[in-house]
Amino acid sequence: MGYRVILAEYPGYGGRKGRLGEQSFVNDSRETIHIAAEKYKGPIYLLGESLGCGVVAGVARDTSLSIAGIILITPWNTLLAVAKDYYPYLPAGWFMKDRYDNAENLKSFQGKIAVVGAERDEVVPVRHAEGLFALLPGDKRMWIIKGAGHNNWSMLIDASEWQEITDFVSH
Repeated sequence: MGYRVILAEYPGYGGRKGRLGEQSFVNDSRETIHIAAEKYKGPIYLLGESLGCGVVAGVARDTSLSIAGIILITPWNTLLAVAKDYYPYLPAGWFMKDRYDNAENLKSFQGKIAVVGAERDEVVPVRHAEGLFALLPGDKRMWIIKGAGHNNWSMLIDASEWQEITDFVSH
């Protein structure tokens, strides 16, 4: 499709040194984007899936980065909202160290945002992607992959849908 793709493992995963957590992940991602921007000129698009959506949203909050567009796959509005779905009778917010408040982090983003939900997402129910979409500012569009779950959506999306999504964020 003509994109250069850079994948960066999170600090603390696999053999990579570093601390697990939202701030560490976002800071590392910012650094990676700065390096990519210096090395490869041109527009920068971010894609996050699940937890990666929280990292992308945290990075997008930094207005010093020139991010042209964002694709969020199986995102949520706030991680607290998802936690409350799983533990409705517990004060989940008291136990959460990381917030991943995607709605708050993206409220000032000026570029295009594509939101991709999985219709039968059993981990982050699609209503959370829809909730985020409703709160996003600016130029946005949503796709819901029919019949898809959290972990099999990539097998149920075809090349024409990918093209439509990438065309939206890049034009």
